[in-house]
Amino acid sequence: MSASPASRIPFTEGTEEYRYYEVLQNVVRSRFPDMKPRILVITDIEQDYDDLLAIIFLSEMHRMGAIELAGCVANHHPAEKRAKFLRTTLDCLNLQDVPVAIGTKGASDIVSHAPDLYYGLKNRRFTEKAETMAPIKGQDLIDFLADQSGKSTTSGGLPIQKLTVLLISSLQDISEAFARWKGVAGGSFPTDKFETFISQGGYKFAEGVLWPEMGMMNNKFHRHAAKNYTRTLQSCDLKSDAWSREAAKKARLEGSFFQKLFQLGPISAHLEWQWLRQEFKFYYDPLNDPYMPQLDLGWYLSTRLNLSKDSDLYQQFVESIPPFKDIIPLIKVIAYDCCAAVGAVGDDFMTSMGILEPDKIPDYNKGIHRVFGQGDKDMGGINTDQLAKVMEVFILGGLLATKDHAEQLLKSTEDPANAKSSHQAVTYKNSVENWDHDRKQPLIVEAKRCWKELQGIKDKQADAQDSLELARIIHQNKSAHFSAQQNAESRERIRLAESALNEWVGKQTKVEISLNAAIGRIEEDKTRSDRTLRGEYDAETPELFGAPYELLYQRYVLGRE
Repeated sequence: MSASPASRIPFTEGTEEYRYYEVLQNVVRSRFPDMKPRILVITDIEQDYDDLLAIIFLSEMHRMGAIELAGCVANHHPAEKRAKFLRTTLDCLNLQDVPVAIGTKGASDIVSHAPDLYYGLKNRRFTEKAETMAPIKGQDLIDFLADQSGKSTTSGGLPIQKLTVLLISSLQDISEAFARWKGVAGGSFPTDKFETFISQGGYKFAEGVLWPEMGMMNNKFHRHAAKNYTRTLQSCDLKSDAWSREAAKKARLEGSFFQKLFQLGPISAHLEWQWLRQEFKFYYDPLNDPYMPQLDLGWYLSTRLNLSKDSDLYQQFVESIPPFKDIIPLIKVIAYDCCAAVGAVGDDFMTSMGILEPDKIPDYNKGIHRVFGQGDKDMGGINTDQLAKVMEVFILGGLLATKDHAEQLLKSTEDPANAKSSHQAVTYKNSVENWDHDRKQPLIVEAKRCWKELQGIKDKQADAQDSLELARIIHQNKSAHFSAQQNAESRERIRLAESALNEWVGKQTKVEISLNAAIGRIEEDKTRSDRTLRGEYDAETPELFGAPYELLYQRYVLGRE
C-alpha cells in the first residue's frame, strides 16, 4: 500500500515548508499523465558545490512525483571519478535505479580548466562505494534516453515523455550528440524527441544570431561546443531556457540556512566539508593574491557577502575584515546550477510556487528561446525571492527525507577507531612556512605574474576569435540585404576583429616565453648552494601558482598546525 500524500512530506503540518509541499502535490495532481518532465542531467558535480544542490533538489522532485529523473552524465575531467561520486550520491538519495554515465573531458584546454581543486572529489567513502559501478558511456546513455522518447512502455500504454535536457556543466557532451544526430545519413534531426533544453550559463541574440555568453564558465569550458549548441538550438527550432549567473546572484541563499543542512546525514556532512573550503578560497585569494585583478576585496564583499558599497559593514570590512571563522555566518550561497534545476520542473511548477510571474514576462521571453537573468535588473519574469525560498525548502526536504537511508547505506562496518577519514585532503610539496617565505621572492612573484597574465590573454584571445567568427556569420547572413554603407561597416567590423585577434596572439607568444624563462630560473635555483627558495617547485606544483589552501584552512579555520 503506497504512502499517503501527507506522509511523504518531511515537515510538520502547519509549517511554511509543509504548505510548499502541498502546493507541489497540487501541481502533480493537476497534470495530465504525459506532463511530468523526464529529465536527463549533464553535470560536473564537485567542480563546485552547486551541482550537488541541484541533484538534491531534483531527487526530491523525483521522490514527490513532480519529475522523472531519467539519467545523469558526469562530465569534465576526471569524469570517471565524478561519475563514481554521483553514483553514491544518488544511492544515498534512494535513487539506485537512476543510471549514471561517464561523459567527456568537458574542456578544450584541460590544463587551464581542470586543476586539482582542493575542495572537490576528496570524499573517499563516496568514490570507493561506487568502485564497481558499470562503466556506461555518456554518449550511449544520451542516445538511449533520446531514442526512448515517444515509445510505449507497454502494449497500449502511454508513450514515454519527451526528454528535458538539463545542462549544468560543459556543453561538450550535448554538442557531440547534436553532431551525431545531424550526421545520420538520410535522417533528420530528432526534434520530436525533446521537450526543452535548459542550461546554466547564458546566450543572447546578436543581430538575429543566437550566441553563447562566453563570460559564463559553462560556455567558456568548451567554446566550440557552446557555439554548436546555440547554433543547433536556433537552426532546429529546439525550445530552450538559459539561466544566467545574474538570476542566481539575486536568489542567494543565506549562509545560516546552509548551516542547518550540515547535520542531516553523509551528503550534508560532505557538503559542509566542501562548502567551507571553497568559501575559504574565495575569502583568502582577494586578501592575499587575487586570481585576477578584478577579483579583489571589493569583489568578495559584494559577490560572496552581498554587501552594498554604501553600507557601513562594507566600509568597515574594507578597513579591517574579520577572520574567516567570523565571516562564515555572513556568507551568501550562490546556487547557480540549482536555479536551472528549478526551471526544469516546468512552468506550471514555477508559476504555482510564485517564481514565474506571467504578467511580468518581457516580450523577448515569449518565444522559444528564453533568458532568465539577462541583466542584474532584468530577471525575465522571475521572482528571485521566491526562487530562493523554493530551493531552500526542497533541498532541506530532500535531505530530511533520505537521511536515515543514507546513513544506513554508508554505515561503516569497521571499528570506528580504525575507520578511515571520509575525506582525503590534497597534499603539497611544501610546508606553509616554506611557501610563505618563497611566495614573496622575485623568482616566484615573476612566475606567478606571467602565469596570471597568460590566463587573461588566453581568454582575451578566445574572445577575439569568437567576435571575429560572429562578425563573419552576421555578414554572411545579412550582406545580401545590406546597403552599400552597411556592407562597408560590416566589413570594417570584420577587419577590426581580425586585427584584435592578431594582437592577442602576439601577446600570448611573448608571455609564454617569459613564463618558461621564469620557471627555468626556478629550476636553476635548485642547483645553487646559496638558494633563494626554501621549497621545491616545478610547473606541476599546485602551490607555485596558487596556495596550499588545505594547509592554510587547517591552520586558520580548524586551528591545527
